[in-house]
Amino acid sequence: MKKTITLIVILFCAISAQSQDVFINADFVSSYIWRGMDSGNACVQPSLGVNWKGLTAYVWGSTEFRNKNNEIDLSLEYECKSLTLYANNYFTQTEEEPFKYFNYNSHSTGHTFEIGAGYMLSEKFPLSISWYTVFAGNDYRENEKRAWSSYCEVSYPFSVKDVSMSIEAGFTPWDGMYSNKFNVVNVGLSATKELKITSNFSLPVFGKLIANPYEEQVYFVFGLSL
Repeated sequence: MKKTITLIVILFCAISAQSQDVFINADFVSSYIWRGMDSGNACVQPSLGVNWKGLTAYVWGSTEFRNKNNEIDLSLEYECKSLTLYANNYFTQTEEEPFKYFNYNSHSTGHTFEIGAGYMLSEKFPLSISWYTVFAGNDYRENEKRAWSSYCEVSYPFSVKDVSMSIEAGFTPWDGMYSNKFNVVNVGLSATKELKITSNFSLPVFGKLIANPYEEQVYFVFGLSL
């Protein structure tokens, strides 16, 4: 796993050296809901990345305002026409489980490693289907066998006047981190709108209504982007 992290860092640096497109931004959210799971309270979520010829490398983080709960992710994405490939390294650290970043022991690490793929049908009908599977890291069932936790999502973007919207539905096919068997774990409706502050500055704000049928929970998240 150390070699994997080193490779991602090297690729990030290499893309940065070649790229003219570097981005940095941050979201402020009322709560952190990820794939239908409650992952934290109000927090700031910054990102830093680069784009080069369809390849994107970026670092994404999440830090709560009240508690010492942190997440830092390293990601690679490659987009070719309607197909996008993903490779993600998630690292989480909470007050209850203060994992060390460079501990890669699969049963005691705070890391999980995931690969995925997404496909958009067409620009005229932009329905997207994505699949993600954890292949390494701390991802085990109660019987100590690797869970191969997986998540599949279908999403469709649309707009209502000047509001960008999207609907999504996600399920897990088997026992893993999302559920103990096949279950629909995420149904969401999101909306994003540009609030014009001055003639030269607009502030994107967004809201998202999320339901997790498996956990019988409903969430509403409000956020803004810088």
